[in-house]
Amino acid sequence: MSQEPNIKIQFQENNSETSMPVPRRMPSRPAETVKPDFEQYGNVGPDSGFAMKIVNKDNALWSSHPKKKLISAIILNLMLFRASHFGRAPTTRDFHLVLGLLRITEDSTGELTDDVLDICSKEKLQGAHLSTVFNFLT
Repeated sequence: MSQEPNIKIQFQENNSETSMPVPRRMPSRPAETVKPDFEQYGNVGPDSGFAMKIVNKDNALWSSHPKKKLISAIILNLMLFRASHFGRAPTTRDFHLVLGLLRITEDSTGELTDDVLDICSKEKLQGAHLSTVFNFLT
């Protein structure tokens, strides 16, 4: 915003004002620390809610399937598995890689057959056993 010509700003009017620049805020959460030598927490980025947004945006491929919520949960968990392995946030590339490995197309759910979906529905983390069957870390 530009300065009005009739108003002259007097600096140091108050004792609490300083001529020094405002110090940066120090993060109170350790995950917000971003330093090149600080690798314990990975890179700061979108959270797992972003992966849900990606999956929900493109779930038209399996929206007609009776177990569409289970399929969405499996794909979401596999995306998060891949992203957490590399220490970063989930991306659309993770989504497309999972779809490619599971061979999910508009016509079929690919490797997610009824037997596989039954196994996944009984798992606490749906789709966890698929991480041992397929290599999602390529």
